[in-house]
Amino acid sequence: MKLILDINLRGFPPRLPEQPIFYPVLNQTYADQIALEWNTKDKFSGNVGFVTEFIVASPFIDRYEVQIVGSRNHNELWIPAEDIDELNNNIDGQIKLVNVFYGYDYKGLTPELTIFEDKNPIEQFVIWKEILDYNSMDFYCEIKEHWKYIFMNYPYWKKIDFIDYGITEEMKFEVLLTMKEYWKDHFPQTELFEGNT
Repeated sequence: MKLILDINLRGFPPRLPEQPIFYPVLNQTYADQIALEWNTKDKFSGNVGFVTEFIVASPFIDRYEVQIVGSRNHNELWIPAEDIDELNNNIDGQIKLVNVFYGYDYKGLTPELTIFEDKNPIEQFVIWKEILDYNSMDFYCEIKEHWKYIFMNYPYWKKIDFIDYGITEEMKFEVLLTMKEYWKDHFPQTELFEGNT
């Protein structure tokens, strides 16, 4: 997800040498299953499964046949790694986050050389609360600077109880609501996924 965010949700990064094929799946049930059952338990995936949705224009996407890999619900496309750039050029609009599953060992990512460096997502949220308490303009500016980490952690923060850190549900709600309002100012074209209720 960080690599997708690095290109502003407009495409997918190049495949690694050991990944000769890109396998976009064709329904959310299958995507949710992979994200929950595989990615949340996979350290290389960061113990998190992000489920994305995107639209690809014809005639480019029509050249790939639907592949059934298991049950009839397990359908996907097999796109060679060398076609990723062309795929990206045929994505209509932004890639959207439609679901996310956080595993028990989720540690998140942190921006380097900042007050958030080496802080897990819970510690990051405590810092966000401190920034808002200190100065709302600083909070406003930091959101624009660290938007990628907010994008990845916002649904996680909504689920977490911060009472052991001195943050009540009301305080947490205030931070998240302010974050969401300021997000809309900075990124009106990019929806901040809040998680499924």
